Parts: sequence; structure tokens; C-alpha cells
Amino acid sequence: MKQKARKKTAGRKMGHARMFRSTRGWIAMGTLAAYAAMGGTRLALAAAAKADPSGSGTPAATLPLKRFDIAAGPLDAAIEAYEKATGLKVKIVLPDGTLAGFNSHRVVGLFREDEALRQILDGTGLNYRVEDSTTMIVGVQAKDTVSVTASVASAVSMEKFTEPLLYTPQSISVIPQFVMQDQAVSTLRDTLRNVPGISLAAGEAGAQGDNLTIRGFTARNDIFLDGIRDFGSYYRDSFNYDQVEALEGPAGIQFGRGSTGGVINQETKVPQVQKLVAVQTLFGTDLTRRITADLNSPMSNALGGTAARVNVMAQEGGVAGRDDAEIRRFGIAPSVSIGLDTKTVATLSYVHLSENDTPDYGLPWVFNELSPADRHSYFGFPDANYLKTNDDIMTLRVRHEFSPAVNLRTIARAANYPRQAQITEPQICSNASASVPVGTVVKSLPTLAYNGAPCPYDVNTPASEITQVNRNQIQVKSVEGDLWDQTEVSALFKTWGVRHALVAGVEGGQEISNPIRTSYTINKVNTVPYATLLDPNDKQPFAGTGYITSIVHTKSKSVGLYFVDTMKLGRLFELSGGVRWDRFDTDYNLYQPTPPAGGTVTVPVPPVSRLDEQPSYRAAFVYKPSTRGSIYFDYGTSFNPSAESLSLSIGLANGSVLPEENETYEVGSKWSFLNERLLMEGAWFRTEKDNARETDPTNSNNIVNAGNQLVKGMQFSVVGRLPEGMDLVAGYAYLNSDVIFSKFFPTSVGYPLANVPKQTFNVFVTHRLPWRLNGGLGSNYVGSRTASSTVPYVPTSYTPNDDGTFTVASVGMKQVPGYWVFNAMVKRPLTEKLELQANVNNLLNRYYIDLPHPSHLVPGAGASALIGINFRFK
Repeated sequence: MKQKARKKTAGRKMGHARMFRSTRGWIAMGTLAAYAAMGGTRLALAAAAKADPSGSGTPAATLPLKRFDIAAGPLDAAIEAYEKATGLKVKIVLPDGTLAGFNSHRVVGLFREDEALRQILDGTGLNYRVEDSTTMIVGVQAKDTVSVTASVASAVSMEKFTEPLLYTPQSISVIPQFVMQDQAVSTLRDTLRNVPGISLAAGEAGAQGDNLTIRGFTARNDIFLDGIRDFGSYYRDSFNYDQVEALEGPAGIQFGRGSTGGVINQETKVPQVQKLVAVQTLFGTDLTRRITADLNSPMSNALGGTAARVNVMAQEGGVAGRDDAEIRRFGIAPSVSIGLDTKTVATLSYVHLSENDTPDYGLPWVFNELSPADRHSYFGFPDANYLKTNDDIMTLRVRHEFSPAVNLRTIARAANYPRQAQITEPQICSNASASVPVGTVVKSLPTLAYNGAPCPYDVNTPASEITQVNRNQIQVKSVEGDLWDQTEVSALFKTWGVRHALVAGVEGGQEISNPIRTSYTINKVNTVPYATLLDPNDKQPFAGTGYITSIVHTKSKSVGLYFVDTMKLGRLFELSGGVRWDRFDTDYNLYQPTPPAGGTVTVPVPPVSRLDEQPSYRAAFVYKPSTRGSIYFDYGTSFNPSAESLSLSIGLANGSVLPEENETYEVGSKWSFLNERLLMEGAWFRTEKDNARETDPTNSNNIVNAGNQLVKGMQFSVVGRLPEGMDLVAGYAYLNSDVIFSKFFPTSVGYPLANVPKQTFNVFVTHRLPWRLNGGLGSNYVGSRTASSTVPYVPTSYTPNDDGTFTVASVGMKQVPGYWVFNAMVKRPLTEKLELQANVNNLLNRYYIDLPHPSHLVPGAGASALIGINFRFK
């Protein structure tokens, strides 16, 4: 055992050595960035002790975003509009009448409250300071770095939602930039840990990247970027986010197909009229190093006001507790806006994100149990496994304001998502295709995943005797693509004394997916060598005979028409409703080159097509008993077409396989306190999926609408920006999921859906500490989850019969236990522009399963620490 421990330690050191090859370059880059930041301040070292003017120690970078649309013109009118938008009081310390001589720029978009006021005053020679948490003072004064106790986000970035969050009849969580920075998160996946009702899952065989479940239903295809579906299969980085919005509940009207449990929208950064330089460097355990830069500059007054912005990111590092997994990412996102001071604003943006990882599909199941392998065990081939993505996304946004009551906007996108992956999935015995209850007689035992022979193992087999762990190779090369346009009009008007807020739109385009898949199985035996459970040899050279099993070309063309009207029935009531019609037309082609002798032969599929046309509906009622709160009822429908993820077959193309239909009811309440600095909301909901598709376990081409699934529950959340530097983000969700009918899997009725924990909880609190420190502490709880709903339990032991058959003696659920994880943060301003920050994640080094899958389990990262410097200059 000591020899094995020494071998394991040596292996980890060698893995770290591989990553150390470029460390010196990274250290040089980080040192250069820190030196440039220090030099840019032109401050002596003694200035590091300078007191924060507000005494809060909270940098402006942590203030939340709000939506502003303030016209260029007289400064006094602009300040009045600013007061209405923020709820703050602005005091003018100038002689009477002086303000009338000033003019301001137009301010439109999502900004922090201090940024918006700074833009209004830009070029006037005036500045501002904070009198208290609700009052700003404008006058002629020296510029200081100020800290405002600002309100929480009050609106969704997308203008298709016309009402403030407080009066929007839907559960919506907005994760602003300051939360992501405080937690030092770098991915969409980690950002969404701040939202109740969302759980994460491992990548599927043909679709790597972000996989998640919203309110019990898969949402892999319900991720949007600036309001347009972000179709690619990749891991999304947060370096270019202004905020992330999780809209749970009915969303079919605004977003089209899918959206059963809700959608995720990533809102990107856009150019501003205010100069900005922000650099963040992070160094930490597992040889982690990351640098991001956010550079914004107004370019000229030509074309009605022009500004440019660029965000850059580079990261390299390992994963705590998973010694061979490595992450390497690079991203750049330039954008330019024109017409910032006019009624027509156009923004052209481009995002490039590349990734070259050593991927990790974790550990195998032993029937229904987590394998006893060491948490550091890696069953793949570090020098042969890879995940490479190279995404390019070009977006043009144009907004024209005909009048304060009518505006037109369009967003067009061309996106290309190439990816290549070869990932090792560890398996022991094959998965059961259907549930087999205790006492059932079966003809044969489960088979070894490696060679198809009867599986000699069960849950009672000592781990040291499990010596044939299959290394299933998931190899795919694919290009996804997207050409899309969305045009919307918003109008405010009155009819018969009733005020209306109408949004109507049309969108459409095409999506493509062209995966090429490879197998290494010949004569039902994996040609890749197997591993032992307790001591997998991650230094073993990769070997195997690979061949292409399928080449697929899929193209979907779709169009959607929709409108939503909100009617304001006096001060107390709002009634909204909408209709959408979607047309989704998909063509699918599959073929296979001639496989080698004994290779897997893919069943030929002639070119198939599928056309779905479906309406969606929504209705909501809002009661506003106070200007600080609302009570609402919401109803909505959505649908999932057969080719939703651009995957078809003969069975799915069959005209009898109709779209799945979803129906959601939600009742909730939202309340705002402390001058919009504390927002609390809660909701009860019920979502039922009818016509759920099921595949016959004995014939993959026999697919029918034969299932019904139900999720009901409640959730609560609170977001606050309180005095004494206290920020609060917390949420709790209770989900009760059930299979309520199934044709092919009747034993699954009454069991929970896959990857749906009954309870999830999240909290992150920051507070001002002595010595100008700001500290944060957070926790996440995810309850127990099952890996599959169609096979709720699997046979775990058998009794042999005299006739050569076997009787099932016991069964078990494929279920992962719940877990708690704790995280901490501390930061301190060094100067007016520099801030030191340190984060520790998984403080207690908990060992838990973060990403479950029916065939493998990915452990969560162990304890890790990050330290870095944040630099911000305006």
C-alpha cells in the first residue's frame, strides 16, 4: 500500500510538472499586470494606508446594475430622470439657476448607479459625493473614490420584459457582476450555484459543455446570450458578463421551444461613454492562474457618440482533488457602439472563446453505489484525452427610439461552435435497460462493459477484486452553427383609459449540427485496455483501434411570432397575456463509412425530416397592495419538439411522435425594503409535462409519446445590499418530482426525475470587518439526486437457479447523496485603485459528487485557495 501511495504521489507531481512548463510565463504576465496597475496609480507605498473616503472599504466595482435610458439634453432634466430611475435624492450645491447652463450625454443601458451619475456629469466640470445611503451631492469638488450603498438589480436586461422585477409575475434571479467577483467564479456553471431550483449534471456522450436542470427539467438547450439561444456545446466563461439572469417558470412566449423549467440569459458587457480600465489577476492552488482585463474608452463624438470596449481572459490550472484534470482557456470580446447620444444606437460585438482541457468524467458506478476508488483516481489517458472548443460569436444590436413610448430593436447573430473531444468514461457493468423487481427470473447476468461477458461483480465484491474497469472512449468531432435574427417593437399606449405595455416580435433563422462519432469496440470488445478499480494506471500509453460509426448532418430552420401585452388596471392591478406561434423544420442525414471487420455497424438511416408547428400561451395577474410589493398568479405553456437538440432518427421523424407539451402554474409574491436595497420573493409552482417521449428498451426506433412527468414545489430568495458593507444573496427551493405515467417503464411511476434534488439552498454574505477588511462566507446545499428516472432501481444481487437462469435477490437506486460546501472570501483596498482579494473554496475539503450521470460520476473540487489583485481606474 505504501508503494501505491508513493506511486500516486509521484503521479500527481508529474501531472503538476506538466502544467508548470508555462508557469514562468504566467507569473511574468501577472507580475507585469500588477506592476502596470501599481504604476498607473502614481502613488507612493505610504498611500496604501490612505483611508477610504466613505470608510466602507467596498469598491465601486461591487455595485449592482440598473437599466437607464436618460436622453441627452439639459442637466437638470437628466438629474430628475436619474432620481426616478434610482430612488436616490440628488442635492445640487450650486447657485440657483447655474444648473440650467449645463448639458449631459445620453445614458442608456445597464450601469451601476455611480457610473450612470458619472456619465451624466461627464464634461460638465461637476462631480459628486455621497452624503448618506440615499443622497448624492453634486457640485464643484475634488474627485474622490466613493462608495455607495446601492440598490439591488431592479430589472431584467432584456427589454421584452417591460416591468420592474418587483412587478414581473415570474421567479427571476439576477446574479450581478459584484457577486461573481466576490466569489471569484469564472464559469456560468459556478455562477448558477447562486440560484435556487437549479442543479448541475455531467456531460452527455455527444454533447459536452454546460448541462443543467431547472426546476426538475433539463435545460441544456435553454441557455441564451443577450436574448438569443446560445446553441453551442461548450463550457461558458464569465469574463464578459454584466449579469446572469435565471428566469424560472413559464418562458415559452419570449424564448420559444424548450424552456420547460425556465431559461438562463447571459448579458454581455457593452461600450460606455465613461473611460474604464479594470484588471483582475488570480493565482492559487493547483497551479491556477487567471487574468482578466476590461478596457472601455469613448472614441469620439463622431457618429453621435462612439465608444469601444474589449474584455480579455486567459486561464490555466488544475482541479483540486482531480490531479490529471486541467483547464486552459482564452477569450477576447471586443465591441463598439455608435450613436450613444442619439435615438439610434448600434453595437457590434464579437466573442471568441477557446478551450483546450484535459477532461474528466470522474469515477464509475458499482451497480447503484459510488465506487470506493480514491477521489484522486483518474481512469483516462491524460496525454490522449482532450476537449477542444473554438467558439466565435458575432452579434449586431440596433435600437431606435421613435418616441419615449415606442422603440424598435433588432439583434442579428452569426455563431460557429467547433469542438473536438476524446473523453474516457469509466464503467464496470452495463446499465440495466429496464427495471427488474425482486423475485423476477432473468436469463442472464448483466455484462461487463469491457467485453460483454457476464459481470462477475456485485455490490459485495471487494474493491481489490474489481480489476476490469472499462475505459469507454467518447470521441466526437463536430461543428454547431447559428444564424439568427430577432426584431422586437415595444409600445406604451392607452385604450379606453387603460394603459398598455406591448412587446411584439418576430425571430427566425437556422441552426446546424454536424457530429462525427468514433468507436473503439470490435467484436463487442473494447480495444482500449481496461484498468483496475483501486489503481488505474494513468501513465499507460493510449492504445486502441478507432473507426467512425456515424457522420450526421442536421439543419433546423425555424421562425417564431409573438406578442405580450401588459394592461395596467388602475394603480393596484396589472393583467398580462401573450401568444406565440413557432414553426420548427428539421432535416437529418446519417451515414457510416464501412467499419472494420467486427466493428459496430450503425443501422442505416435514410434522410428524414420533421416539421412541428405549435402555439404557446401565457396569462398573468398582478396585485400591488403597496408600491413596495406585489402578489401574482402566472400561467404558461411551452413545448419540446422531437428535434429540439438537433437530433433525429426514424423513430423521432415518425409523424405520430408529437412535441412534448408543458403547462406551468405559479403563485408568488415579491417585496422590496430599505429603499430597494433588499428584495425578497417566494413562489409556489406546478409544472406538468404531457406526451413525454419514451424509447422502447428493446427497439431504439420505437419512440412514442407515452409519459407524463410532474414537478411541484416552492422557492424563496433574498438579495440585499445593506449598510456596513453587507451584501446578501440567499435562496431555498423544494422540488417534489414524479413520473406519473410511463408505457415502457411502469416501475418508474412514483419515482423522482433524474438530477432533481428535493432541496437546494444557497447563501453568500459579505460584511465590513475591522482594519478596512471586507469578509464573505457562503454555503451551498444540494440534496440527494437520482441518476435516472426510467430505471429507478437496478438489480444488485442474484440467486442462481437449476435451469441456468437467475432470480433477482435485491435492487437499489442509482442515487448520489446530498452535500454541503462552504466558501469564504476576504478583501481589502490597498489604494484608491487597488484591492487585494483572497478566496477559499470548499473550506472543509468535502468529498461529494457534483455532476451525476447514469454511467459515471464526477466528484466536486476539493479545497482550493485563490489570491489576486483587482485594479480599477476611471
